[in-house]
Amino acid sequence: MKKPFLVSIVAGVLFLLFQAFNTGIPSDVGFPDDVNEVMQSRCYGCHNDEAKSDDAKKALNFDSWDDYRITKKVGILGDIGEVVEENKMPPQKYLEHNPDKKLTESQKELLIKWAKEESSALMKGAD
Repeated sequence: MKKPFLVSIVAGVLFLLFQAFNTGIPSDVGFPDDVNEVMQSRCYGCHNDEAKSDDAKKALNFDSWDDYRITKKVGILGDIGEVVEENKMPPQKYLEHNPDKKLTESQKELLIKWAKEESSALMKGAD
């Protein structure tokens, strides 16, 4: 009888610790899984509350995504499509030290397509 109770307590504590130290894009943001995976591995490190670059946080902060107005989200989505298409993100200087963070062609296509579709959906929903 004590063993299942102890297992439940340990599992609960581990879950709480995981939640406390999980530094990814908040799960309630609602990005599709494939987009979220790319954002987590290529974008989130610089675009979150804990990032060192104030410029990156100011341009886009995933931790604040749900707080942004629809018009700001639409603008950011347009910017995402543009900077990805023009190979400006991740920045070249960053890629010199982190070449593994470079977007593949399929990742670029995915982000560009998603940004356009999400922007259109937000604008339709704002009507």
